[in-house]
Amino acid sequence: MSNCDIPLASASEGTDPAWVHATLAGADRLFEAGKPHDALLAYEAVIGRQPRNAHALHRMALACFRDGQSGRAREYLDRALNVTPTGAELWEHRGLLAALEGEYIVAEALYHRALGLGGDTASRHRNLADVLKQAGRRDEARTHYLKALDLDPTLHHAARQLAAICVEDGEIVQAAHYQRCAWEMGPSRMDDGIELLKSLCRLGRDDAFDTLLAELRGHYRADAAALGQLAFALNQLDRYDTALDVTGQGFAVDPDQAALHHYAAYARHMLGDHSGMRRHSAEAARLKPDDAHLQFNLAVAMLRDGEFEAGWALYRWHERLPQNRTLVRPDFPEWFGEPVAGRRFLLIGEQGLGDQIQALRYADWLRRRGASVDVWVDAGLGDIAGLASGVRRAFTRMPPGPYDFWCRMFRMPARMKLSLDMLPLATSYLCASREVVGRWRERLFGASGGEPRKRRVGLVWAGNTSYELDRYRSIALRTLAPVLARSDVAWFSLQKGDAQNELDRLAHDIDMTALGPQITSFADTLAIVQTLDLVITVDTSVAHLAGAAGVPVWILLPACTDWRWLTGRADSPWYSTARLFRQRELGRWSGVMDELRVALDELPKPG
Repeated sequence: MSNCDIPLASASEGTDPAWVHATLAGADRLFEAGKPHDALLAYEAVIGRQPRNAHALHRMALACFRDGQSGRAREYLDRALNVTPTGAELWEHRGLLAALEGEYIVAEALYHRALGLGGDTASRHRNLADVLKQAGRRDEARTHYLKALDLDPTLHHAARQLAAICVEDGEIVQAAHYQRCAWEMGPSRMDDGIELLKSLCRLGRDDAFDTLLAELRGHYRADAAALGQLAFALNQLDRYDTALDVTGQGFAVDPDQAALHHYAAYARHMLGDHSGMRRHSAEAARLKPDDAHLQFNLAVAMLRDGEFEAGWALYRWHERLPQNRTLVRPDFPEWFGEPVAGRRFLLIGEQGLGDQIQALRYADWLRRRGASVDVWVDAGLGDIAGLASGVRRAFTRMPPGPYDFWCRMFRMPARMKLSLDMLPLATSYLCASREVVGRWRERLFGASGGEPRKRRVGLVWAGNTSYELDRYRSIALRTLAPVLARSDVAWFSLQKGDAQNELDRLAHDIDMTALGPQITSFADTLAIVQTLDLVITVDTSVAHLAGAAGVPVWILLPACTDWRWLTGRADSPWYSTARLFRQRELGRWSGVMDELRVALDELPKPG
């Protein structure tokens, strides 16, 4: 029946039971057929003649809701409740509307009313549990999800939510139980299987993990998109070799799945196979030319290979990434390579602190071309950015101006046509004041007993834990212990953060001075590194600070190294005093430690 088939009623027919029955039946068929707009016209016809017809009012509310008219749905449900105040289903549906509008306390009361009137049903306990979970009352929510599942053991939603609550509460064994229940029920099978894989991985149940993985791969052997979903999850679980195997299975089904190439590129990168990453990144970018993430990943791969012209051109996609949509854009002109002689220029910092230290070198390049350069950097760098060569003034918030041009730090290379052979552009472009350096030099000479025969070496072994790959970048201090056990070195810890506490467990015969508690700013760190003979650090902002100051710096790099350190070389074009020690296998630092010991042995004895 279409809306043209709805029987029209005369005044006398409007109350005729046969007409009402036929009209409601037709409306119900339209509603069940997924045509709520047509159905509500028929329900309106009945309500026009019988304004207290509870069935018509109820179904009218449901039709309005499905038609996107939540306000009218609420109105008709309230009218139905006035007619039938004991209708449990009406109270339940009214609770659903309240919940969807974020009125969780109201929804909770309505669901309790429905339970009181109509007794226990799986849907009522599930819906009540949902609002309790939204309100942060997980224990109560758990109770009602359990009741719902007891009433209907096939209730997939309840099993999934119980698993989620258990994960939030750290009850991984119980979470795995409910995840398996959900997975065995069928709906969203891959999603449930992946959640179960994560729990099995956390529990260290490798045999169960492998069995489930084989089942998932078998079940979805002809579904390239699902295999891509699985590869993504395996990357999240640090199972990069397995992720590559799954992407290979997916390519056999559909070699033109951009997502599969993206996940393969990520796994290759993590394993240190940068040529493989480049190959898959290029294919993903070709398949989705308008995808900002894929285009930016290709830019990074090109820069890592030293292809600056193409890489910096593609780097423009960085500003189109979702997380960068709110980047500030000053009102004055953006610089696109115009002459800057006699112009006032604002260089705007972006990304991490190390990135900004690296990019401060562009101020000197601009100054040499006649520009007057101010920089706007993160608050943590405010005390040193003004010390950089070529910088007139440094700001940590939008300066008043006026300026003739602005440019973000990492758009500079494309617009200045930066090539690899132009680097480093500037050397020793950061220098602390003599007063601060002198103060720290006095402290360090005192700490090392003034022994000229000992080499003074700064050490940073851990980065910011908020960085998503910090677990691969940072090193446990105990791993460095064999390197630290030297009589010819006075070590100075520049480490900040919780990692400083590892010093408490360091052998007492190692000559280590902890400076972290005394360091209050980057100005302190800069002055300290200028008094040292060498800095050894993982890939943190201190590596850039030492390099920018022209201090010898040895940088310990994981296999999944950042693009700026390029590939296959022990030096860095960005910093002439840097030496790179590269991990050969992800997570294994033993080879790097061996090279580090040899390198220290080969240094000339301090005078």
